[in-house]
Amino acid sequence: MAANGENPREDEDHEARCRRCGRCCYKKIIIGQTVFYTPFPCRFLDVETKLCSVYDRRRSMNPGCLTVPEGIARGVFPADCPYVQGLSEYVPPVEEWNPELFAGAADELVLVLNLNDEEREKFLSEAKAVG
Repeated sequence: MAANGENPREDEDHEARCRRCGRCCYKKIIIGQTVFYTPFPCRFLDVETKLCSVYDRRRSMNPGCLTVPEGIARGVFPADCPYVQGLSEYVPPVEEWNPELFAGAADELVLVLNLNDEEREKFLSEAKAVG
């Protein structure tokens, strides 16, 4: 087993398939069976390069970082991700951020998403603008 809990061969396969778009590395809100992307990246995602700055130790630095099988099971990969291409039962996340959907729960979501000050202000101002 690899240090990250996956099979080393699976790791190699996953690495070869990943396009490094970084979209799955954004914080998510899960309501029922629906996953919604937020505009807030993981603190370890370099948004310019779209690469994880702590990739080799990502799961110890961010316990919420999922393995590829976990990500598939939870529906966190975008529809055009090579990991989920051809999976007929796969339901991708909602990628278009609509603060209107979450305006009524903005204060609670700020806490759940563990937003920094800048992110919190952005989120709350968007929520107030629609609420």
